[in-house]
Amino acid sequence: MQGYKEFLESLQKMTDVRLNIAILLTCLILIISSPADHFILDPVPKLIPQSLILITSIRLVFSIINLIHATLAKRIEKSKLESQEAIEKEKKDQEYKSLKEAINLELNKLDVYQVYIIKNLIGKNNSSHTKGAALFSLCNLKITYVVATGERSQSVSLTKAAKEVLEQNYNNDTSDLEINAANMAFNSMTKKEIGYFKSLLEKETIKTTWLGHDRKTHYLPSHDSFKNYSNSIIFEQPQKGFEYTLNPILREVLSKY
Repeated sequence: MQGYKEFLESLQKMTDVRLNIAILLTCLILIISSPADHFILDPVPKLIPQSLILITSIRLVFSIINLIHATLAKRIEKSKLESQEAIEKEKKDQEYKSLKEAINLELNKLDVYQVYIIKNLIGKNNSSHTKGAALFSLCNLKITYVVATGERSQSVSLTKAAKEVLEQNYNNDTSDLEINAANMAFNSMTKKEIGYFKSLLEKETIKTTWLGHDRKTHYLPSHDSFKNYSNSIIFEQPQKGFEYTLNPILREVLSKY
């Protein structure tokens, strides 16, 4: 009996479901096939398979309960994760929407130098510009980001949000932005400076330097003013030396000053 007891204890440690099912079915077959007056495996007591049936039945019921519990727990955990992911996605989508709205507002406040950079980037992966306040502020506003940095220049690209705003709200046309920026620039100029720029309404192109008979370079009074706006949307780009041509869409704007 001591050997049978040790055998039963070892079976209690067996948790494999398939093994327990096999033990249960085997014991049932042995009991059912045994005559009423004796056990088919005599001298093995009939109590052993009966005990095994009880133990394996309990284990199988426990396995089923454990399986149901594990399945429900997994579903609850999955539901929590999906809910958390949905909340995080909604939060990110809202943040992205707010970013696009902020970019759209800022685009209408950009100056002639910043709009020049934006215009130059539309349809391109990146473009290189001289380091300065215009480039720095565009990066701070999350309109552009730096791709590569040199000693005096930086290669920048439009952010995903800025690209979408320009495409969806402006159809990649910066005309309105150019007009807004030009109005801000002209409003900040003195009457004298405005006079220099209005001369471009009469002449298609103005060259602000020339070589005199004395072999010296001479400059028009407008030279410095034009040069300050050379890398902006006020003039047609690209320029040729110190020859300046007014951006055609700004003729009507400038004529009002």
